[in-house]
Amino acid sequence: MNDLKTVKGAGGVVFNEKGKVLILKHKNINWVFPKGHIDNGETKIETAIREVEEEAGVLAELLKPVVSFKTNYINASNIPREITWYLMTTKASKPILREAIFPKGKFVKPEKALKKLAYSNDKDVLEHMLLHYS
Repeated sequence: MNDLKTVKGAGGVVFNEKGKVLILKHKNINWVFPKGHIDNGETKIETAIREVEEEAGVLAELLKPVVSFKTNYINASNIPREITWYLMTTKASKPILREAIFPKGKFVKPEKALKKLAYSNDKDVLEHMLLHYS
């Protein structure tokens, strides 16, 4: 039985005006979506918007109505995580990478993202968001 408390976070699945989705290449070579821990006093939505801006240099906003999707996993440190993902849009055409942990990032067609994403949870998130994005 896992006695560790689940650490909650939030992230964004960000589409640009050309219908391409933002993915980031983690230094461990896996392609992922931007996400992170919720800061004290911050809502999940505020976290998602902040993390997209911090990790990808992209200003994004939520689609209305708000679309979200939750995933759960155990991270490399054996800590349970629950991430709430939000469907977002941006006018940006490319990311501005500022964090060494993400040496690469780009907007790609959703079909290409599904092939590049490393984790099945991320693929599930993208497939869910595609049902609500038009």
